[in-house]
Amino acid sequence: MTDERYDDRQVWLPALDQEQWEPLVRLVALLVSPSHPDGAVAETLVRDAMLGMYRDDPTFHSWSHVVGSLRARVATAARVAQRGAGGSDPSSLSHRETGEEAEGPENASGDPVAGDSVPEEAGGGDADLLTGLTGLPHRLREVIVVKLYAGVSIAETADILEVTRRVARRRVVRALAELVRICDIPPDTDVQELVADRLRAVGERVVPSDRRDEILRRAREMREPRGSWRNHALVAAIMVAALAAGYGLSTLWGGSGDQTDPTASGVVSASDLGTSSADTSVTTMQAGVQVFYLGRDDGLIYRELRTLPTVGDRLGTAVAAVLNVAPLDPEYISSWSGGQVNEARVRGDRITLDLSQSAFAQFRTRGQEEDAIQQLVFAATAAVDNGSQKSVRILVDGSPNLPLIGKPQTDFQRARLNAVAPLWIDTPEAGTTVSSGPLIISGVVKSGVASPTWQLYSTASKTVVARGGVETLPPYGSWMRWHQEIVVPDVPGEYLVRFTVGRTTVQRTISVS
Repeated sequence: MTDERYDDRQVWLPALDQEQWEPLVRLVALLVSPSHPDGAVAETLVRDAMLGMYRDDPTFHSWSHVVGSLRARVATAARVAQRGAGGSDPSSLSHRETGEEAEGPENASGDPVAGDSVPEEAGGGDADLLTGLTGLPHRLREVIVVKLYAGVSIAETADILEVTRRVARRRVVRALAELVRICDIPPDTDVQELVADRLRAVGERVVPSDRRDEILRRAREMREPRGSWRNHALVAAIMVAALAAGYGLSTLWGGSGDQTDPTASGVVSASDLGTSSADTSVTTMQAGVQVFYLGRDDGLIYRELRTLPTVGDRLGTAVAAVLNVAPLDPEYISSWSGGQVNEARVRGDRITLDLSQSAFAQFRTRGQEEDAIQQLVFAATAAVDNGSQKSVRILVDGSPNLPLIGKPQTDFQRARLNAVAPLWIDTPEAGTTVSSGPLIISGVVKSGVASPTWQLYSTASKTVVARGGVETLPPYGSWMRWHQEIVVPDVPGEYLVRFTVGRTTVQRTISVS
């Protein structure tokens, strides 16, 4: 399929079925159980993932983006299915403990460490290799299946599993080491090639049936033309409902201060402190809401400026968005996957956030929970003026005891600047469609770093079509604002605007119509 049609779901759905159906069914079957792959289960999971993506009708930037998004969806579906079988081989629920309960402690990056529960020695020989692989904790098993069976790079593996490259690389090393140990593989063996050969051989035995007619029929049944008033109304209603669920029955508060921080909103006045929010019966949209995410590759903190529906004030909107709103930029990830804000308030220099227990359900390590809390801390403190000086207290359904951290000795503060990306792009949003001619791109950069440079890269011609330096405004505090005008070519297509500071490159995708 050519990239010119990646934004039309009527085109990419049948193209996905034609190109990706068989390899993805085999991949999912191996992800659920390498030793006993079930093609029928895998077909259902891939079908539902395709139709789910068709229903959501996301904006794609390229054909590889379409394929990558589907791969990530089916990997998640396989993970859920495997967990539903108790973390064990679905064909044998009496299998020794694996998966969630068997993973044991992990470090802050999410990698298993010494002391993980792993299967007992399966004995030597190639015949036991897939049994040993099936018995590994699911995070180790899935990275091996994706990397070696799909034959993708570490970067692609990380994207599919929605982890950082460092985490993916370390999990591969850990998983291979465990396989060598439990299967008694000779030290001079090329373990990666051995496992890849076995996975390919077993995968070929899965023969997917043709479900194209069923998939296209179901798609027609759920089809609603993109851009119609009904579709826009539905999207607005969904966003309002999601954010409203994030607020719960909370009473939300504001704060004040000066503009010494790039995240200071300049919206909430001093008179708002300690007072309840305005009547929330009328739904309004808030522009410039600062939502904070983590870099997919580097784990640093980034922000997006979003326009979001609200039934509360700016603090509540920002916190609920961190919990419930996915990033626009595919280079960002969020540690959160949903939750409710019971209450959000400001008293003096303390911001208190009371969140639902369900918001913490996906965390497995203390490090994951701490990273996620930093997203909240940045969002909450940015929502009140000069908020970087305030501390944040986190409660879980009214309790100060956090699921993995316990009761913190002190309130949470913003992480040090070395945990923050050196440059943020504020406008335009990721995936924005623009016309040829002058385009202003703006953001902030840390004070004291090397002057940023920029490039405009054409994904079609795979060439840099323009470049230059970035002029910054006078520093304020630890940051400097910048505005850069670039001239967009009159050649339609996808472009990457790349800004480089030292060793860090931050990019934004735009489409030229």
